[in-house]
Amino acid sequence: MINIICGEKGSGKTKKILDLANERALNSKGTVVFLDKDDSHKLSLSYQVRLNDMSEYHIESDDELVAFIKGMLATNYDITDIFIDGIVKITGHTVDELGRFFGCLERTTKDRDVNVIITISRDCAKLPDFLAKFQQI
Repeated sequence: MINIICGEKGSGKTKKILDLANERALNSKGTVVFLDKDDSHKLSLSYQVRLNDMSEYHIESDDELVAFIKGMLATNYDITDIFIDGIVKITGHTVDELGRFFGCLERTTKDRDVNVIITISRDCAKLPDFLAKFQQI
């Protein structure tokens, strides 16, 4: 299942996703993964959350990010939650250009018991149509 945390810059999205990741780590029977543009939030995350600093992997597109996620899921069967903070900064694409990414991510995770939570810096009322089917939290 894919969920979205949206809002303008400074609206508290990052704090919310960090809190959710830490909460899920307490209750998860598997691995909780947090993908971020850098490691600036490492002290805000529980030691139980696996932080991936995406700058170390030189992710430069939405295709590369999907491949990275597929690789994680293929090699670690117990991932229960994937948190992605700042999808636009990680992929280098605007929100409007991420339709294919969300479609591929949905196909990749639909038959797996994994939750994906993604922050998007945009007013929730101004999201593209392809994001309408995903729950906002």
